[in-house]
Amino acid sequence: MNKISKEQWQKIEEEMASSYMNIRFSYQGHELSIRRERKNESTTALTVYIDGVVKGAWFCRIDNKPEDAPKILADVWNVRTIARYKKAEIERIEKIWGKRKAKQAFPDLHGRIEWLEAYFPKASVLCRKFKKLEGLELTKAACLENQPVLS
Repeated sequence: MNKISKEQWQKIEEEMASSYMNIRFSYQGHELSIRRERKNESTTALTVYIDGVVKGAWFCRIDNKPEDAPKILADVWNVRTIARYKKAEIERIEKIWGKRKAKQAFPDLHGRIEWLEAYFPKASVLCRKFKKLEGLELTKAACLENQPVLS
């Protein structure tokens, strides 16, 4: 397994930023394919398919993953977070109860909810996540056409 070089990551990121691309990686026995798709009427996003599949059940909270979800799901999908309570609501609760009693009554007042999503908003975000993966191999990309395939 050869590591993907810094120059190759730059070329991969440039390719992902384009409208039409077909990039595939191999990671822990799974094939990861990246496609640009419409997320809504005016937004596109990079979608990560694991072995050609994205299941709706896999879009879930990190602590509540389904049994059929691949083990690598948290490694390759985007982890999103949101606060349990809005800032204004936290301030209102703390004003009524006081900070100490608010912590007792609402132990997760400042907590966050985390969930997994197959969508990445930008190529740089996806590349930053994938650069951290040990054993990731690039198997197909337009930037490899002039170069021998890594193995």
